[in-house]
Amino acid sequence: MTGKPPSPSSPSVPAGVREQPAHPLDGADVHRTSATPPSLLPPGEKGASRSANDARRYDRLRWRSRRGLLELDVVLKEFLDRHYPGLTPAEQEAFEQLLMVPDETLLAYVQGKQDPPEKELMQLVTKIRN
Repeated sequence: MTGKPPSPSSPSVPAGVREQPAHPLDGADVHRTSATPPSLLPPGEKGASRSANDARRYDRLRWRSRRGLLELDVVLKEFLDRHYPGLTPAEQEAFEQLLMVPDETLLAYVQGKQDPPEKELMQLVTKIRN
């Protein structure tokens, strides 16, 4: 023995057979798909096709709508799916700002226990509450 690792032509691998590398995710579905039908996605004008940037932005918003509290998950994702495409650009920006608010404060806004100090956020929270 020379101490060298076995080569592909070693007796453990039959001649003419190549070893396949092991894949840690073998058989696992690792493709990410959007659960939202394209008809519910932005941008603004009816019939307009989404650009790749719009799709990425919307997917990021869906991800950021996942919160630590189930109540917020349900409310925010439903609002995003049903009403986001019809929001003005200023309201869409306000929605993104709202997603930066801590969960406890955001829940208080949605439940009506507290009002946001910013006018734009208050208008959006009113839409979410209704």
